[in-house]
Amino acid sequence: MVGLIVARSKNNVIGKNGQIPWRIKGEQKQFKELTTGNIVVMGRKSYEEIGRPLPNRLNIIVSRTKKFEGENLITVSSVREAIGIAKDEKLLGQYEVLKGGDRNLYIAGGYGLYKEAIAFVEKMYITEVNIVIDDGDTFFPEFDANAFDLEIGETGGKEIKFTRTVYTRHARTNEGTKSITYRKLTEADLNTFIGMRIAQLTEEYTAEGKNPPEGVDLETALKEFYHRHMADGTFVSWLALDGEKIIGTSGMSFVEKPPYFSCPTGRLGLLSSMFTNPNYRRMGIAKKLLDKVVNEARQYGCGSVWITASNMGVKLYTAYGFEHNGNFMQYKL
Repeated sequence: MVGLIVARSKNNVIGKNGQIPWRIKGEQKQFKELTTGNIVVMGRKSYEEIGRPLPNRLNIIVSRTKKFEGENLITVSSVREAIGIAKDEKLLGQYEVLKGGDRNLYIAGGYGLYKEAIAFVEKMYITEVNIVIDDGDTFFPEFDANAFDLEIGETGGKEIKFTRTVYTRHARTNEGTKSITYRKLTEADLNTFIGMRIAQLTEEYTAEGKNPPEGVDLETALKEFYHRHMADGTFVSWLALDGEKIIGTSGMSFVEKPPYFSCPTGRLGLLSSMFTNPNYRRMGIAKKLLDKVVNEARQYGCGSVWITASNMGVKLYTAYGFEHNGNFMQYKL
């Protein structure tokens, strides 16, 4: 993932006389959390102001006039060259500081790098600082906010408040990249689908502070389940694709209970396999996938859709109209 990290004032200032024009306890905590174990890209001036490589991460310095050398330090001539290095698995494998990280790349300034990078970054982590700097001399470049989904995060600070925001780029539709499309799962997709289902379950386990149990052959069990229930029509899934790449999944199983007043058919839909590739989240893809499988349940004659939601999914289902008791949620058709 290619990201960008910056803090800016209410009037878009990011610097004054080569320095950050505020000091707020805790404001730079996010920078450390995101970049540790990953790759930081900064310009020559920014690096010279710091005076040393940032510890516990790979530092890439963009400079056309100087070559910097040191431990965990690389000099390149452009942001695009830095991104090329970040894709070189053989090269990155030589750096111990990257062993435990995701090898994400973060642009850390200054203005010239931000301006070059905005065209292709996937996420921008922008801390909005509630202060006006009248005599600032460095500003964050203008960008098209309509090209991103905005998520408002936590606030902090005492005398000077700040708010975390994340701008996630929409799926690209320009030349060379196809728009997001949707279709039903087929047998040919099963291996990829199962891999994403296991990734989803693993993410949910780790998000709750648990480790997935060892010795469970989930891949074989899932393959048998999907083969059997796709064949008899009691499981259906819709996929989201960027070109030919599957980037999102949804699933609906159909079961029957004795009919009751609110469900005279006795048919219920059990929602599962809601997963979106992390690089494509907050783009509305999950809601569209949910629309697809809820409509499948409606056509099957289900009276409601049930799910035991993960903590990560509760917000989506609540906004959609599911009613819940704890993490058990129900959507009436």
